[in-house]
Amino acid sequence: MTELDQFREATRAWLQDNCPEEMRNRKMSEGKICWGGRNWVFESDAQKVWLQKMSAKGWTVPTWPKEYGGGGLSKDEAKILKQEMKAIRAASPLDSFGIWMLGPALLKYGTTAQKKMFLPPIARGEIRWCLGAGVLTKNDCRNGGRVKCRPYQA
Repeated sequence: MTELDQFREATRAWLQDNCPEEMRNRKMSEGKICWGGRNWVFESDAQKVWLQKMSAKGWTVPTWPKEYGGGGLSKDEAKILKQEMKAIRAASPLDSFGIWMLGPALLKYGTTAQKKMFLPPIARGEIRWCLGAGVLTKNDCRNGGRVKCRPYQA
């Protein structure tokens, strides 16, 4: 048995033991997706437990390094995790722009301090990020196109 076969068996067993029944075989509507954030209200206790268990294992961001809240998995291991979650129709524990957009950019370009500050809470679903884009109006132009920013408060 190869290491990947062993990983698959261990992953399958862990998912069977830890994924709440309520988080399986679900049709994911917008209201059932966990986006995370400081003020997130969970749909159910099962959704909260699922996020906590997956984030404790680093599997909300399986390929991120462990020191930043990830699972430290190889691409092949992450693929197996995805396949095994699909096999039991497990809901994604967390979906966020922090995972998809900001995290990869910080992993590549961020300082060590930025990675330590922002990546673990993103991986745990404690903070939420978004991408803001828009078109300047003539009022914005009259104002010099200035945008107000405020520092992040942990």
